[in-house]
Amino acid sequence: MSKYWSLAFSLRRFLNEPLTTQRCLEIFRQNMQSRERNLLALVKQAIYANEGSPYLKLLRLTGCEYGDFEKMVRSDGIEPSLVKLCKEGVYVSIEEIKGKKQLVRGSQAFEVRESDFDNPLISGQIEANSGASRSTGTRVSYDLDFITETWAVHFRLSHEAYGVADDPVALWYPIMPGAGPMALLAYHKAGKTPLKWFSPVEKKGFRPSLRNRMGTSYLVYMGRLLGAKWPGPDYVPLADAWRVAQWISEGIRAKRVCRFVTYVSAAVRICQAAKERGLDLAGTKFVVSGEPVTEVKRKEIQSLGAEVYPVYALMEAGIVGGACCAPVTADEVHFFKDSLALIQHPREVPHACVSVDAFLLTTLCRSTPKILLNVETGDYGVVEKRDCGCKFGQLGLTDHIRSIRGFDKMTGEGMTFIGTDLVRILEEVLPTRFGGASTDYQVVEEEDERGHTRMSVVVSPAVGDVDERALVQIVLAELSKGRDARRMMAHMWSQAKTLRVKRATPFTTARGKLLPLHIQKT
Repeated sequence: MSKYWSLAFSLRRFLNEPLTTQRCLEIFRQNMQSRERNLLALVKQAIYANEGSPYLKLLRLTGCEYGDFEKMVRSDGIEPSLVKLCKEGVYVSIEEIKGKKQLVRGSQAFEVRESDFDNPLISGQIEANSGASRSTGTRVSYDLDFITETWAVHFRLSHEAYGVADDPVALWYPIMPGAGPMALLAYHKAGKTPLKWFSPVEKKGFRPSLRNRMGTSYLVYMGRLLGAKWPGPDYVPLADAWRVAQWISEGIRAKRVCRFVTYVSAAVRICQAAKERGLDLAGTKFVVSGEPVTEVKRKEIQSLGAEVYPVYALMEAGIVGGACCAPVTADEVHFFKDSLALIQHPREVPHACVSVDAFLLTTLCRSTPKILLNVETGDYGVVEKRDCGCKFGQLGLTDHIRSIRGFDKMTGEGMTFIGTDLVRILEEVLPTRFGGASTDYQVVEEEDERGHTRMSVVVSPAVGDVDERALVQIVLAELSKGRDARRMMAHMWSQAKTLRVKRATPFTTARGKLLPLHIQKT
């Protein structure tokens, strides 16, 4: 209640001061010019002045005191310094930041929890969960300043670059702890209050906690009380994507071309529903996130005369990259280096027997919800510099990211489960319930013929007869155990029929190994 009381006072100022394009450019340019200063200030206050910081333990193992850190950054620059620190063991894996394994460096080992990486410099006024984006289920507490300085600024500048800034906005995102409330706030702050907010989940669908039920309702009604003319969530399940398509089509007939913000798979569902019903979506601009934009998904969306703009975002870090207007691949984005730093390091994926060039992110913004210093995102891909000639390049954003894929995690419908959770189900739960050995079960992430992402639970013929429906229900029940976000994510997979059973001999790797998660390097 104290947090909600504090939010009411902060919300008034937040709502009454929408950002103009000029103000967004000022914030962006200032942060670009102050990257080193911002990083040093954040590291000094949130790491070296915080005895509980896991990063402080790692830095001290290398003998790097703050003076050494500052000297290195000022002389070598941010990214070369981060590469050097990574080689000396100052990095955090995806399993470590989730609290699923100890920080082990040499003979030293430290127990860590997810909350140890929280930013001690902020109060945290809005809660969301990173499971509704491209990472793996961390509870994130936001400061309204972070929504202003990163999400809102990047939304405004991105849509100016795409030439869609004047188009009306609508959302199809889940209620709290999903991304819907945060998107509502960010777009309002960016000067474009959404006309409509569709939610693919409703309260009774996954039984959220009292805190999250109150949080969604409080934000909607307090905002309206303070003058924000924004919508409440309108429940539309994934199976009824035609209702969203119809709403967009009616807007087009009224000469209101829509900028529609949702997950990649949801955009594909809308377009396929429109095609089946003969609805017009020509000119619609889909701003999509949550999973890769593959060529199949891009073609499905563009077949209706719509456009697609991928966004690479993490709830812990904000928008990592915005769509390039002259892309090499369907998912290519410009890296937003005003608020983040990015390096890569070779990473052996334990359940897939492949090595990938994993992304390591470092936050530069003081209001960031999580302190990230060389932290794995769970993703890998191609990072390169090139001049594409678009407006982002004119702003100095010449670092491009493309062919983005996840490792040791499975993502469908914008919902992500970390690999270790799935491995436990495959190796312990399913053999106990249906028989066979741990090597008789495997999960494969695939894209079906309609462009939908599917998780196939491969079951060896050696297991014998299996009740496939019961197997799917057991997997979903296991995945839903724990926090609200996990229940919401499993509910989304259930709606979308993301899980299916495939009777076949589990795939082996090129080295002849049979592993529970079949993740192919692309």
